Amino acid sequence: MLRRFIKLAMVALVISASAIFALAFPGHCTYLTAQASSATSFISDYQGDVKKAAAKYNLYGSVMMAQAALESGWGQSQLTQQANNFFGIKGAYNGQSVSMPTVEYNSNGQMENTTASFKKYPTAYASFADNGSTLRNGTSWDSKYYSGTWKENATTYSDAANALTGKYATAPDYGASLIKIIQQYGLDKTFGETTDQASSSSSDASTSSNTTDSTSSSSSTSSSDSSNSVTTTTQDATPTLSSVKYYKASAAQSVPLSKKYANYYVYNHIKGSSANEKRYSWKSLGVKKRVTVYLDMRGVKKESSGNWYRFRFYPNSKSKRFWVYAPALQFSTIYTGATSGSLVPNKATNGLLYNHVLGSPLLAKKTAKISSLKSKTKYSVDQTALVKTATGQNVWYRIKIGKNKSWIEGVNVATFPEKVAKVDFTANKVISSAAKANYLYTDFSASGQFMKHYKLAQVKLTVGTKVKVDKMGYRINDKSIWYRIACPGSDAKYWVSSKFLS
Repeated sequence: MLRRFIKLAMVALVISASAIFALAFPGHCTYLTAQASSATSFISDYQGDVKKAAAKYNLYGSVMMAQAALESGWGQSQLTQQANNFFGIKGAYNGQSVSMPTVEYNSNGQMENTTASFKKYPTAYASFADNGSTLRNGTSWDSKYYSGTWKENATTYSDAANALTGKYATAPDYGASLIKIIQQYGLDKTFGETTDQASSSSSDASTSSNTTDSTSSSSSTSSSDSSNSVTTTTQDATPTLSSVKYYKASAAQSVPLSKKYANYYVYNHIKGSSANEKRYSWKSLGVKKRVTVYLDMRGVKKESSGNWYRFRFYPNSKSKRFWVYAPALQFSTIYTGATSGSLVPNKATNGLLYNHVLGSPLLAKKTAKISSLKSKTKYSVDQTALVKTATGQNVWYRIKIGKNKSWIEGVNVATFPEKVAKVDFTANKVISSAAKANYLYTDFSASGQFMKHYKLAQVKLTVGTKVKVDKMGYRINDKSIWYRIACPGSDAKYWVSSKFLS
């Protein structure tokens, strides 16, 4: 997505520079004439394919044509000429792909050159149809992700173009750029689409930056955010507000901001749920680096499955509260697994029981005090969870209390169901050289003692062998981590120390 933003900026820069050159040297307008000619030819050459693909998926042909022009540089990009790929889509099409150099951002936000595989299409129509299929069928996690571009949902081509901002591309003016191309070349008339209102021009489209949950992290956007610390969403027509389901949680939960937090705005309400919506940049709130925030509520829009969180910057429950979209936060990694047996709580602690594991993205709500449980009573366990923290693993158990179930942290347990907490864990590992000095075990006893053991050679494994892991264990008495591996070519499975693998 950021690559498209960079490309957009470069195209705009080239066009602006060319215009200045033409004004300064009126006798040398070859470049601008050539571009106008290539644009006209592009529209003429692909009008039929676009019209066919857009009709198949009930999309605006003008928007599809503008996207193709913007993404492919009017068909002049190397990717388009070599692979009929007009939209810069990565992956393979019917097994066919082509490798191309590209520029992307790594996890630290640093730009780097790399090579990626892009889809190679047999025809131009295949590229347009694939784009149409993507917009109609959405993503693997949300089939209606691009539903704002569908004709039945978008009254005008401007609505459809603006619906791509923050979804197809993170550039805040992506929709405005498409609308400008459509208006400049009369693409709405080319495809027989209804005329937009004058107010739906590029000036209206510039508000498309208000319709996205994530924003570009470019310097120009950041400076814009700083100068306009609070932006109130405005639209020509009264918007339909989103219905939200809220889940209250305990106010004790804290979580750090993620590495990508700056790509997302902060809101006074869940975006799209209030007519009084305001948004803020992190810089306007005095946040210049990752900090820990305190959560007390989760919200889910009716039309989506993504989580929003209400947070404060301070532990004090009276501190001002804001809302932010889930990717701006970094929750702990949690692994769970089915468990049998029972435990005895330690009533001497001041611990609490929760409906979810504390630290879970679902957010936890207090259900009872441990002191309210019966003394020296065994409670059946059906789930174990391991929560990865900065200091190691925290173990949790889900217990049955009457007809209800609650989670209890391991530090509040007097007698454990097993001395090794086991959870589901999938990974590919390699047997390390340290394995020569370690054993493989068939299992652990309930007391945490090792059962039958073998040396590496006895199970026909060697250093460097790739193995699959299907379980992780946390040995409570010494806090060591163990993995259960499957031996290649057999049904045998063994528990090994974390030192055993790399």
